Amino acid sequence: MSALGLADRRREKGAVSFSGSWEDVLRANWRLRIANRVLVEMAVWDGSTAESLAAGAGRLVAGAKDWDGLRAADLFAPQRTLVIRATAAGSQIRDTRWVGLKVKDGIVDAQRRRFGRRSSIDKQNPDVYLRVRLSQDRATLLLDTSGEPLDRRGYRMMTSEAPVRENLAAACVLAAGWQGDGPVVDPMCGTGTLLAEAAAVATGLPPGRLRQRWAFERLPGFDAALWHRVRKEPIPAATERVHLIGVDQSPQAIEAATVNLAKAGLADSSTLRVGDGYEFDPPPGPGLLIVNPAYGERLTENREQWPRLGDLMKQRYKGWQAVVLAGGEGLGKHIGLRPRRRIPVRNGPLEARILLFDLY
Repeated sequence: MSALGLADRRREKGAVSFSGSWEDVLRANWRLRIANRVLVEMAVWDGSTAESLAAGAGRLVAGAKDWDGLRAADLFAPQRTLVIRATAAGSQIRDTRWVGLKVKDGIVDAQRRRFGRRSSIDKQNPDVYLRVRLSQDRATLLLDTSGEPLDRRGYRMMTSEAPVRENLAAACVLAAGWQGDGPVVDPMCGTGTLLAEAAAVATGLPPGRLRQRWAFERLPGFDAALWHRVRKEPIPAATERVHLIGVDQSPQAIEAATVNLAKAGLADSSTLRVGDGYEFDPPPGPGLLIVNPAYGERLTENREQWPRLGDLMKQRYKGWQAVVLAGGEGLGKHIGLRPRRRIPVRNGPLEARILLFDLY
């Protein structure tokens, strides 16, 4: 986020917050590789009871609040359809459906009083995406400016049993601090997500370049010219081209990786083959070895794979950087090499670790 020049950055549980303008919101949606959504905080109020939840939402609609030019009267105009999603933790009210219902009631009742009619609820394609987070009896209403999650890049046309999410794959690459030097090898490449994200980071490809729709485009006052300028901004890149090499024992996985990398615009940069990644001889390095071995729900975990992976790294990838997304029993502790850093993450519902190695 520092590369975007965002101010007042703060780490929070499961999120990073910042202060900024609508231009910053557009740029964050376009360029953030690890984020899932970009949310704008609209209001915080007491949510200890159903009545207080509804009253706080109603005051927001009835008031004259302005978020850098976006007025409450325009955002909550009744011709705009809404959807409200809720989460709750550590509060007296625990039923998320009830939380969402009470906030919705507060909004539409206030609309009737202010405008004489209310918005319709559209769960599939609303004009305004709202999220309410109830924590420690405090309600926070958030405007979702992304809509579809940002990890859905648009290049994954074919998938596998449990592929790594695109934003987690990008996190693996960014955590390594890799500067785009040398080839990228994934000896268990699956459908190619790690390779695609490595190439995007190294060559400065915008993560959202294939997306067709964004929630902010339907907000009142959306500046199409500003959005065009943001998309034309150059993104710092370490290299103009990177060589991607993927190996997998599954012909179906290699077929999927071929389709996906082509959709991502990386067909000419990719060499993919069916085979045993443990037997693959990489090209001259150094480069980046990046791998997500099978574990947990993805496939039945083979405990012997971890020391075997460690031997592979020591014997065939000397001088390389390596990133292992490790989960399952031991979280990769049995690789037999000491990582320079361990980063705890979630791979969907599974606990995992990003393990970073400098191989000498």
